[in-house]
Amino acid sequence: MREFTVYAPAKLNLYLDVLEKRPDGYHNIKTLFEKIDLKDRIIIREKTRGLDVKVEGSMPCPSGKDNIVYKALKALFKEAATEISLEVIIEKRIPVSAGLGGGSSDAAAALRSINEQFGLGVSFERLFSIGAEQGKDIPFFMLDAPFARGLGAGEILEPVDTDFMLWHVVINPDVSISTSEMYKRLDSHNQGSKRNGIEKTVSAIKNKDISLLEKAYYNIFEEVLDDDYGPYIDRAKALLLKACTGPCFLSGSGPSVFCTLKDKKEATKILKKIPREKGVNTFLATTYKGGIYGDNRGQDISQRRIE
Repeated sequence: MREFTVYAPAKLNLYLDVLEKRPDGYHNIKTLFEKIDLKDRIIIREKTRGLDVKVEGSMPCPSGKDNIVYKALKALFKEAATEISLEVIIEKRIPVSAGLGGGSSDAAAALRSINEQFGLGVSFERLFSIGAEQGKDIPFFMLDAPFARGLGAGEILEPVDTDFMLWHVVINPDVSISTSEMYKRLDSHNQGSKRNGIEKTVSAIKNKDISLLEKAYYNIFEEVLDDDYGPYIDRAKALLLKACTGPCFLSGSGPSVFCTLKDKKEATKILKKIPREKGVNTFLATTYKGGIYGDNRGQDISQRRIE
């Protein structure tokens, strides 16, 4: 029976603005995605009967039918008019509900690899649609491009042609934030698009200009943080700012924050300056240019420190 391993990288949003709410309940957005080499490892093996999705690791993530991978694979099997008996083991390293896209990335890696490995014949366009029906970030993780502009609800993608490599220190406070709740806060506060700076962010990536990137960064969710989550994010930012001379930013709807550095040496130096604190996960990450089968060197190079 077949068995193979795939990798699901996390993402950062280098720009994120939310526009109007759509009739389907989603919001139109403008964002710039970046894949980073903090990855979940997924082992997929055939078995005699049924579909089992199991999550291993310290991250609180549901197994079984409540997992987005299970739902995505059921939709794939329906599209392909087949059923494959599989055991899917997700070794979680990406924090859950953290603004890093871990669940969406897991689903994308599973959809692509199983369609390819078992010759299901579902076109890439249909696979894209199946992914988007389960989560609007999933299509980005199906691309091989490390950077992409996301429009629509995030599923309309324009890869950014660049060989730029960024380094980041990422801090994830040990608190989960509901993305849907954060969108409701935007609606209740009548928050809408106030910026048109994504072109500057894309230009910064193309021109390999970290200074411009830091100036062009924007995340509308920073405007609706309150006493429930704000103190956690403020503390994480304080830790970063104490160690890093540059600014730090929120990814997605939070609570993860990050700073951007010019190279690994500088990023590693910053990481070592951050004090160990309970309830804080700290990561060193770089732009991920590998595919779902690894980083093209057969290694998992992401580093992690969890307290």
